[in-house]
Amino acid sequence: MDDAIDPRNPAGIRAPWRGTGLAHRIHEELLASRTEERVALLVEPGHPKVKALYESWGYQHIGDQQPFPDAPIYTTMLRTLG
Repeated sequence: MDDAIDPRNPAGIRAPWRGTGLAHRIHEELLASRTEERVALLVEPGHPKVKALYESWGYQHIGDQQPFPDAPIYTTMLRTLG
């Protein structure tokens, strides 16, 4: 699996492994031991495919936020755990 991860972007999956469910399995493994009730993430503007992917993993768009003054406005997504 080490070859599947792009070292320039640890969250990125290299092309040969895209569409195999590997990213989802890694994501779920990272969340499996969490005790929080919810998990939130931000999606960069202009990435509707990324937003759709997270929606398919159970995240919901709950609003938008600008985390600091010179940042773009991000899509804020939330998912209930457990």
